[in-house]
Amino acid sequence: MNPFLVFILLFVTFKTSFAQVNPINDRQTVLRHNKVGKWYVFDRSKKNSHNKTELTYLGKLRTQDKRVFKILISRWYWGLSPRATSRIVVFNNKNQYLGNYYVGSIYDLPTEIENNALVFYNKESDPTDSCIVTRKRFTNGLPKQFFLECKNKSGNIYAFGKE
Repeated sequence: MNPFLVFILLFVTFKTSFAQVNPINDRQTVLRHNKVGKWYVFDRSKKNSHNKTELTYLGKLRTQDKRVFKILISRWYWGLSPRATSRIVVFNNKNQYLGNYYVGSIYDLPTEIENNALVFYNKESDPTDSCIVTRKRFTNGLPKQFFLECKNKSGNIYAFGKE
């Protein structure tokens, strides 16, 4: 194999392995503070490279069989011109990570927990239009995926799946 190619591959592997921050410590910090609705920002950006995580603890959801899920929402801004990765992150009552749901846009994240349900507001681009509110309960446990209704011209329905 070409030594120059090997060097490039090793350099890229080395460089990308330090580009991402392990979010476990940031998430645990937010869970320890236990402040529902508080917005936490962890900014590790460097010149010409964004790396900022925003976390919000929404609270607890309970199942019929008394299990408890703690819910965080996560927005990670990364790259030269920032892109966002959004997730709903789920923990058990002992702050142990259970999984996450990838969300296509920061605007599709839930905003609160109300009456033991995640509440999503799908606001239209026209402010005079009403928004669709979706409530998702986890009474039977963690769903493998769930759907959010939207009222746009394409008639899309968004699906979120647990990773």
